[in-house]
Amino acid sequence: MDNKNINDVVAKITAPTFFNTAKELRVIFEMLAMASFRSRLDTLKRGDGHPVVIAPSFMTGDGGTAALRTFLRRSGFAAYGWEQGRNTGLREQVYLNFESHVKDLAARHFKKVSVVGWSLGGVYARTLANKNPDIVRQVITLGSPIHIPDMSGVTGPVLKLYEMLNPGAMTDPMLEWGDCWRDMPKVPSTAIYSEGDGIVDWNLCVDKMLGAHSENLRVPGSHVGLTHNLAVMYAIADRLVQREGQWRPFDLSGIRGRVFGRTPSLAV
Repeated sequence: MDNKNINDVVAKITAPTFFNTAKELRVIFEMLAMASFRSRLDTLKRGDGHPVVIAPSFMTGDGGTAALRTFLRRSGFAAYGWEQGRNTGLREQVYLNFESHVKDLAARHFKKVSVVGWSLGGVYARTLANKNPDIVRQVITLGSPIHIPDMSGVTGPVLKLYEMLNPGAMTDPMLEWGDCWRDMPKVPSTAIYSEGDGIVDWNLCVDKMLGAHSENLRVPGSHVGLTHNLAVMYAIADRLVQREGQWRPFDLSGIRGRVFGRTPSLAV
């Protein structure tokens, strides 16, 4: 996406409303539902044991994705955290360490690695997939601002908060890699998002142009609860259980169509 298109998109994006932000409290019910229906999730098709790495959201670490990793292990996958501590923003050295971690897992398992990224972690996941398509099996993002514009265009309180939480980040080389996470991945990809997201405008979380091996998948729920959301867990397992080289779009027939929805392109 060129700068003109990015600016057109950003001009039509609004910050989440107070009502949507307040709805993030839904995470409490999402966590309770996950605990209540965990046995049902265990009846899903089993994975083939290939490695899956999950990158966390901004200002969280592997603890924030522990429940999702536990579910994936129970579902037959070798699930790992990103092992880079707290995600404090876009950092070149953090990315390089993350990339090394994934390469090590691919070599250890003798298999390609699937990468899942939650929120800002999805930016890392997409970057990794586009830089290393030879070792990445597929990439899944969860409410990730994959079409966030260049940080040089960000001003005001948001910029100040980012700088306060992440000193020196505005000069980090990774900020120049925007095309790497905005470009359509060279491997199968699924962008999962919620239109009720109270943290990130969902328009930033979906791909404008889709190919034969990419999709945008809508789920109900909050942003904070995406790693505890039953629908998200079901969708991730459904995507990951596909055999390598046999990826197909998510099936929305029957009851699935009532829970999920597919967005064909970026709403601008």
